[in-house]
Amino acid sequence: MVVAQTTDGLTMTGARQILDHASVPDGVRRADGSVDVYYVNGSIGYVSVARVERDSARVLGQISIDGNANPVGVVDPDAVLLPDGRVRLAYYWGFGPPGPSATTKAMCIAESADGVNFTTKATALTFASTELLTDPSLLALPDGSWLMAISAGQSTIIARSADGLTFTREATFAIGGVPELARSPDGALRLYTCKGGITAYRSLDAGRSWQLERTVLNPPINGHSIVCDPSFVAGAGLFVFKTG
Repeated sequence: MVVAQTTDGLTMTGARQILDHASVPDGVRRADGSVDVYYVNGSIGYVSVARVERDSARVLGQISIDGNANPVGVVDPDAVLLPDGRVRLAYYWGFGPPGPSATTKAMCIAESADGVNFTTKATALTFASTELLTDPSLLALPDGSWLMAISAGQSTIIARSADGLTFTREATFAIGGVPELARSPDGALRLYTCKGGITAYRSLDAGRSWQLERTVLNPPINGHSIVCDPSFVAGAGLFVFKTG
């Protein structure tokens, strides 16, 4: 896991590795100003949470969902801060190889007051076990509706929801996968995707169309050739991503 500074979400400086064995990281600035990062711990296979502390990260532990300390099949966490201070976590449930005998797969949503112990709120979007969909990302819009971006290989699916809990697919864009939804300083929507590096796209119509802004990170970084899994930490001036 690598953290960089950014003031505009496009220019990254001071990229530094803060944690090993940390895949698909996603950061959120908590109400007290601290920054927590959710990730899949590559050494044990479960979703963990760590707190960013200057040039390092302090592991807080593994998350629980509905009292289960090691929820099986839960990967690709994406965290957003709700107005009341709770953390809403979107995640891919049913991790495993695709195929007709695989378990049901879905993007789910859970919420937590302490950022560690979560309660399931909704099955946000279900999909066929033969589909290879991963990496959900959430964003609340000013009118109260929500967007979810989902990775479909080298493409990104946009889904929309009136309540932020139940989503409907809307469109697919062939602009790279492993997406991250964010907001630019001028209020436009931004979508980061991975395709060799990390690239930013911009939308002025609530996510119905996207225009290329620029590539924000290109490999190699700190000697690593893989650069992916973007996460813009709103309100913190930080950008979190994975190298490998």
